[in-house]
Amino acid sequence: MNAIRKQILTAALGMAILASAPVAANAQGANTQFAVPDGCTAFLTVQSRSCLIAHYWTCEADPEGTHWRVTLDQEGAFYLNYTDTEFRWLRAFNLRSGSTDTLIEPEDDPASLSDLLETGSDTMAFSVREERAEGTFRRDYTGYDRLTGASVTVDGEELLVTDFAYQWETEAGPRETEGSQFVSPRLGLFFGGLETVTTPSGEVFEGNYSPMEFAEPGEAGFLSTTPQYDCGDVMSRATSPVGDFG
Repeated sequence: MNAIRKQILTAALGMAILASAPVAANAQGANTQFAVPDGCTAFLTVQSRSCLIAHYWTCEADPEGTHWRVTLDQEGAFYLNYTDTEFRWLRAFNLRSGSTDTLIEPEDDPASLSDLLETGSDTMAFSVREERAEGTFRRDYTGYDRLTGASVTVDGEELLVTDFAYQWETEAGPRETEGSQFVSPRLGLFFGGLETVTTPSGEVFEGNYSPMEFAEPGEAGFLSTTPQYDCGDVMSRATSPVGDFG
């Protein structure tokens, strides 16, 4: 493992501990704010459907163009991921199961936000190394993102609408995710939308992870740990697309 990889892993493990900190406070109903690690600067909080809230930050020690995102539900933080300016999924950490995903580089066809914005579509073919208690496993993904030509404005932020689909093979057959998402050209970020997951056994799970509010530094709700939308009736995190990638 090279120096950069060691630095990223060390930082991520520290962030995972910090990310779990609001759980106890949330359970007690306290009004808390999420605290990013030292040397890092938060730049965005997003309230989404399905009782989710996410915080985004950059760190001085990380390569330029990379950022972190932690996703929380009513019980606290459960997912942490690390991406670059092209929105390649470099690392992901399931904070509840303890599993970690690492992008295997170089990819056959890297995900490219630049290609999507410039040409209207982007294909991808890449592999992820998953490490969990049972061992280390490889997942091979193929998929695409495509701009539909539509746009919406959410809380003052212009978002481009996409169609997307991806799948990865399991021993029982393919697991597929498809639907629509949103892209902010200004922020250079993807956000969730209407998504359908089909398991190898044919079970189908649907979810709506669309963004509802954006808060930047100094705005109300920035770094809040309390999700606001759909918190009475949400889809299980075990089948949520957030758990596949984020």
